[in-house]
Amino acid sequence: MNLHSPDVSIQFSAATLAIDPEKETEKIVAALRDQLRGTLRKRGLVLGLSGGVDSSVCAALAARAVGAN
Repeated sequence: MNLHSPDVSIQFSAATLAIDPEKETEKIVAALRDQLRGTLRKRGLVLGLSGGVDSSVCAALAARAVGAN
């Protein structure tokens, strides 16, 4: 398989992208907590936000991980 030209014979379906949003959210929040408290030994974090949807999602995940303050 050539990495620069993907094999178009691979079939994808909607089931390939099926996820449990709540479970994935909790996995991301847990990873943030683990990195902050374990690896980085920090109690909080600083976010740079642009005001877009991605920034809103990052802010929501960070608030869940370490609290709104």
